[in-house]
Amino acid sequence: MSQKQKISLALALISATGAAAAEGVTYTSVELSHYDLDGIDATLLNGNFDYVTGPFSFTGGVLIGEVENLDMTLLEMTAGYAIVPGVTVYGMLGYVDTDDFDDTAYGLGVEYQTGDYGAALQYETSDDSDADSYTLAGFAGFGPSTVYGYANDVEDFSSYGLGYKYDGGQFEANIATDWAEGGLDTGLTAFSGEFDTSMQFTVLASVITGNEDFLDTGIATIGGRYAFTDSVSLEANYGTGFGDLDDADGFALKLKLETGGRRMRVTDQVDDYAADTTPLRDLASY
Repeated sequence: MSQKQKISLALALISATGAAAAEGVTYTSVELSHYDLDGIDATLLNGNFDYVTGPFSFTGGVLIGEVENLDMTLLEMTAGYAIVPGVTVYGMLGYVDTDDFDDTAYGLGVEYQTGDYGAALQYETSDDSDADSYTLAGFAGFGPSTVYGYANDVEDFSSYGLGYKYDGGQFEANIATDWAEGGLDTGLTAFSGEFDTSMQFTVLASVITGNEDFLDTGIATIGGRYAFTDSVSLEANYGTGFGDLDDADGFALKLKLETGGRRMRVTDQVDDYAADTTPLRDLASY
């Protein structure tokens, strides 16, 4: 994808967010993030939207990223139909483009949501990589608490994740762990806390560590978020490593414009819950 096309995508994201008040749009977001961690520079532009009209629902997302010498563009969209209240079937279309690779993915999914509960089963395949993927994801809310998880299988390689979120209004706590089929020792655990000191400012702290050497090696962050308005915020975090990563340090900045409530698809909601555990999740995913 050319630089001109990437700029056009970015402008389209901003324009779409400006139309957030349009009837049927339930969620929009645009995030511009920059990371400088242990000599690794990364800049990511990420945008998403959800739209509903009658029994039909649509979602879209784009990630444009540059990490060191690697450029990547990810596109994904879904179109769904509510066959009965709470049950939606949907089709997926995705595209990935890097400096020397591009691929198109297709998929089908079915999800059930009611109130604070949701579950989804999703199948995805691609043109070039010839890999089939199956994902099961879900969440359940109990007052201020939410538990969530996922299981994924790609060509007989399985991975799993579990998490917990507590949202007490002024205070929030998150913890999540993921691992591969080799066992818990193969994965990572992240946990974080947030405290609102005022209507505008929130103090942030997090730790991400390997499960095999739990809390012996990892990265700790501390930072803050300032809300300019209900929908616009700026977040800054400083991170430092410990254990085998004691030479690692750096910072992360994120400017975010967000309107609406939670995401529409169950899989997107689970991703958002997991993202709350560490400000480094987007970089790790990339």
